[in-house]
Amino acid sequence: MAVSAQCRECGHAVANDAAKCKKCGALRPADPDWKGEGFEWKSRASWMGYPLVHVAFGCDTRGRPRIARGVIAVGQRAIGAVSCGIVAGGIVSIGVVSCGVISLGVVSVAFACAIGVNAIAPYAIGVTAIGFIVRGIATVGWVAQ
Repeated sequence: MAVSAQCRECGHAVANDAAKCKKCGALRPADPDWKGEGFEWKSRASWMGYPLVHVAFGCDTRGRPRIARGVIAVGQRAIGAVSCGIVAGGIVSIGVVSCGVISLGVVSVAFACAIGVNAIAPYAIGVTAIGFIVRGIATVGWVAQ
């Protein structure tokens, strides 16, 4: 291993072809222009410090997953008023695992209405539904329809 570069994050000596810095864990540490893998876009307009639309996929420079945070958030992990992603949280959330006021997904947990394979909410619709008013095949609730 020929050490001839410095890590762009911590300044530790690394090889030119190193995949990861041994000290700080940064990916591709010898490349000063590397911005991470994936895609990220934010709208210029914002509300209360959050972009109106934030789209984020992939990993940042340290190898951590990018999280979309905005009024409308789209990504692998999304947090916003309206969020769509593999893991989503917000007022209206759509995702494989979703949590919010109104949720739609495989696993949905909501404060008002959840629709999904596994749904937990006061009003829950799903194959397995738990709540006050429930619809589904295997249900636990006060009112089953």
